[in-house]
Amino acid sequence: MTIAVHESALIRHFNTRKETLRAWEEKIGARFSPFRGFKMPDSRLYVEHPDFLDSIVDLIITNERHIFLRGPVGSGKSTLMLLALRDLPTLADRRGNKFVTGYVGMTGLYEKQMAAAIADSLRIKYRRSWESSQIIEAVAKECVRRYIEEQSRTALFIEDVADNQEAAFHKLRYLADLPTEEMKDEYPRTLDEPIVTLVMSGTAEYWNAMLNFLPQIADRTEPLDIPKLEDGKAKEFIGRRIAYAKGEIDSFDPTDFDVYPFHEEAIEVINDAAGGNPRDIRMLARGCQQVAAENLRESGSPEINVEIARLVSEAYASILKEVR
Repeated sequence: MTIAVHESALIRHFNTRKETLRAWEEKIGARFSPFRGFKMPDSRLYVEHPDFLDSIVDLIITNERHIFLRGPVGSGKSTLMLLALRDLPTLADRRGNKFVTGYVGMTGLYEKQMAAAIADSLRIKYRRSWESSQIIEAVAKECVRRYIEEQSRTALFIEDVADNQEAAFHKLRYLADLPTEEMKDEYPRTLDEPIVTLVMSGTAEYWNAMLNFLPQIADRTEPLDIPKLEDGKAKEFIGRRIAYAKGEIDSFDPTDFDVYPFHEEAIEVINDAAGGNPRDIRMLARGCQQVAAENLRESGSPEINVEIARLVSEAYASILKEVR
């Protein structure tokens, strides 16, 4: 009976909190919280870094190096990979080759799982009974066939690469080394350049793991550090999410948008506390929403001012200090 009473009180607490947040969302005309999390967010929510994105695509097109997008959790590595992946099919390299692209977003993969995920992402058929080496060999042969017969190079995107098992790295090494010497002997005039470009992502710790476990690839890989969001980009990040929650994202203009109920100075405080990290900006904005929702009952205003932003940011900093 005591447990039932506590459970009932807990449920009432969360229901009241939910109703408070919903009142704030309705007040600003949102259909849901602008700061909910998405595993794969709508591409219309992406805040682009055009110059940085161009540098990724240019490296792929010139075919000189593999790429490792390096940054902390939540910095936007996956977003940038998806943006580059979006642009490549419309482009060609310096020799006129088109691009076939694949994306492996799963982590913690074993050797065979990695091989299968690569084949699936590149739309290459294989038998489920095959060993990992057989699957990767089928991938290699199809990449070569596409290169020779269809004039298509392969760009393989792999998210958080070092989260996978060490043995899976060697499947990547085989693809990174294509064409093999045997292939060059068989097609001496055709296979005179790399035919697979790897675009990988991970933290600085992941990059160090690659240096240790797979120096053969790391030595031929360009690490690119993800840029932090500047204040203007942080405002766009929040503006896009508010427009999305209101159902107005299709008319969003990145040169002229509204961040109400946020004060612009409040977003600057949030971005400074988040260090320009999109995930942390979202988390802090969610915290500000909770405080503003509580204030709404008393003031009738949903606005998020500098005082609220500082209060939430200081609490956030205290929590991180305790965790660390």
